[in-house]
Amino acid sequence: MPRHKKYGGAGEKATTFTKRIWLDHEDAKSVSLDEEVTLKDWGNAIVKEISKDQDGNVTQLTGVLHFEGSVKTTKLKLTWLPKTSELVNLTLVGFDYLITKKKLEEGDNFINVLNPCTRFESAALGDSDMRNLKPGEVLQLERKGYFICDVPFTTLSKPILLFAIPDGRQQPVLK
Repeated sequence: MPRHKKYGGAGEKATTFTKRIWLDHEDAKSVSLDEEVTLKDWGNAIVKEISKDQDGNVTQLTGVLHFEGSVKTTKLKLTWLPKTSELVNLTLVGFDYLITKKKLEEGDNFINVLNPCTRFESAALGDSDMRNLKPGEVLQLERKGYFICDVPFTTLSKPILLFAIPDGRQQPVLK
């Protein structure tokens, strides 16, 4: 299937469909029992069971595919990954402003306006097609933003390193 729906020049990618999939935890928390959701680039599914741990955190959703359902009628459109051993580890790196004020004023002590943490990282999983990323290649991770590949795939034990590309309009989503 296409790597990017609106940009054919991005090429194609292979997609694996499995009985078990990974969802972002924030997405899993927003799903209701018996709700029909859309699994992007696959079809609809109906959530039949929501499992939680002793603290009330969602640990698993169980559902059934419902290909007859309409993508137009579902509230939630979820990105997903197949649960396979072929997934690759990612390190997503974001950067924040060096200075905590929009404008320095005369008399500001420079050390007091320095941001103590300008780099932040989060671990993630990526589909097996990301093994083909080259250094400098730009990609979009849905609902996370655009990233540039700094260190490509070499081995399963070493994550792919992706740097967030700020768009200037929003706060970083990795924090």
